[in-house]
Amino acid sequence: MNFFKTLIIFVAALFLGTTIFTTAKEVEEVDYPSSKSRSDKKEQFNYNETYGPSPIFTIGGGMSQSPGGWSLTTRLDLPYKDNLYIGPVVQYVEGDDQTLMGVTGNIKKILPSTNPKVVPSIEAGIGVLVDDREDDNDDNDSSMLTVVGAGFDYVLSEKVSVGAHTYINNSFDFDHKEFFFTALVGLNIRLY
Repeated sequence: MNFFKTLIIFVAALFLGTTIFTTAKEVEEVDYPSSKSRSDKKEQFNYNETYGPSPIFTIGGGMSQSPGGWSLTTRLDLPYKDNLYIGPVVQYVEGDDQTLMGVTGNIKKILPSTNPKVVPSIEAGIGVLVDDREDDNDDNDSSMLTVVGAGFDYVLSEKVSVGAHTYINNSFDFDHKEFFFTALVGLNIRLY
């Protein structure tokens, strides 16, 4: 379990570091002379400038580990600022003798890319998890859920893209702790 806690802390630190670095770089736009010409440098692709910020609805499916089984997810990414998106994410996981349903509010950061078709991102969120341990609806338990994730989307057209994302989910309260990992592939539809 210590490995997973370390991994969660690493992803969270990466998310915060990237956000701080990007903000600092935007604030301090100093042009220093360089021996290399600008044509040697690959130009960074800006997702929002090309496709325009708009809400994106995603539905997808995949697999889960602990409980081992299948999972479904839906999400709505709403443009917030620059390359930041916010919105709800719903995950449903069905295992052999356990069902999990998590609802979180996530912040998604689109990372720089040189390819206009590939859009990498990282995200983090907080919400609630409902856990049915015996799949009988008699012993449902709810707890606070934190999630960190990363992945990429591949743009098919202006309105449609497909994506592959992984999430590390950790829930906790005084009596109950649940940790699960999901790997999902989804279809993204731009709403306008």
